[in-house]
Amino acid sequence: MNKFQPKNKFLLFILLSFLFALLIITSLKGIDNSSSSDEYCMSCHVHSHSDNEWRISSHHNNKSGVIVHCIDCHLPPKEQITYWPEKIKAGSRDLYSYWFKDTDQINWEQKSTLEEAKHHTFTESCIKCHQNLFPLHLSKKGDEAHLYYKNNSTNLDCINCHLGVGHGEKESLSENFNFFKRKQAEIKYKQTAELKHFINFTEKIPGTSISFEMIAVPEVVEMDKSFFMAKTEVSWNEYQSFLSETESEGRTEYKTDIDVISGATPPFGDPSQGWGMGNRPAITMTWHAANTYCRWLSRKTGKTYRLPTVTEWEYATGTNENEEFFFGGKTSDYTAKNIVMNLFQKTSKKIDDYVIWKENSTGKTGLPEEVLPNKYGILNLLGNVREFCLDSIKIDTKTEYRIRGGSFKSSVHELLWNFNDHTEHDKWMITDPQIPKSIWWYSDCNDIGFRVVCEWFQEN
Repeated sequence: MNKFQPKNKFLLFILLSFLFALLIITSLKGIDNSSSSDEYCMSCHVHSHSDNEWRISSHHNNKSGVIVHCIDCHLPPKEQITYWPEKIKAGSRDLYSYWFKDTDQINWEQKSTLEEAKHHTFTESCIKCHQNLFPLHLSKKGDEAHLYYKNNSTNLDCINCHLGVGHGEKESLSENFNFFKRKQAEIKYKQTAELKHFINFTEKIPGTSISFEMIAVPEVVEMDKSFFMAKTEVSWNEYQSFLSETESEGRTEYKTDIDVISGATPPFGDPSQGWGMGNRPAITMTWHAANTYCRWLSRKTGKTYRLPTVTEWEYATGTNENEEFFFGGKTSDYTAKNIVMNLFQKTSKKIDDYVIWKENSTGKTGLPEEVLPNKYGILNLLGNVREFCLDSIKIDTKTEYRIRGGSFKSSVHELLWNFNDHTEHDKWMITDPQIPKSIWWYSDCNDIGFRVVCEWFQEN
């Protein structure tokens, strides 16, 4: 009898292990089912606006009557090994926010951006439902876009083009001809500003109601010349006057004497990101587009407008080589401290008076009046949008262009007056499905803009 005891114990162990595993699997399945309903997700992920948008979206309100649920998009497919880790991560994050954060103070608009959405939406889940990327009803442009995705799937996610499809009305990445249309004001400037003395002046764009301020920057010793720099980044008001007059497609009203300058083709989607236009800085144009704007402005005004060189831009910040910021302080003064260090030294908020950056931007560009000027009277040289410079640089045999200033997305180190940055043209054009790609609009960079410099030719 004793010689069979070890074998019986082993069989008993196997049986108990099997029952225990079955119990765990059954429990997990029950937990999974009870925590996978839309109502359960919404009980902690409190965002009624998002819930309502989901109900009117094509993922809920469609001809087939099929409802796509929260977990279908915001978790990997259940058969994948990453399903449970991602579910635990998402649940922990939502529970923490529910109990320890004021959900009314959460910037939901920022949370809905592509950069944020990529962390909470899984391409493999999209593909699980949309296995046929080339259905019969798909348009020619849709076929071309999906073929482009198939050939570049390692660099693209479905939401690059279909960001709003799960929450809100069905969106289509198509040419936005309406973006060029703007109401013409009754009062138009007939003449440009006269430039006789090296003093600040207000430029007027003839044939429009648009004007902007130019600041006289004192002589740069290293370059033995003075120049004027725009007080603010080129605004949408200014840039749209260029677009409406020089658009390459859809011109129906008139031709002008600057018709020899080919203007931008219509953008895909909304370059303003829905943040508003007016005096906000114009964004998402390419370096080529910004440079063409300067040529157009020079023709319109009879002056020489261009992008600033790196040397001019850095000089205009009014920062000397021994300083990190023109308003004083060092990066360490504006860097968030840990709990222990915060007891001894609070983070300075002085930077917020002069700069729109990651910590105070609410995820979008700001208006000029939100900050104070530097010693020359120039606004937003640091932060708000990164700014093109005239200088080029070779990166892996490709020509890129230097940029300066940091943006509303930037950390404090990226705001330093001498922080080296440059365009990344191919990376910023990944989503654009056009063949050839647009030379006018970046599809994947929403924090780039520019300001202009006007040359001063002093008579001897």
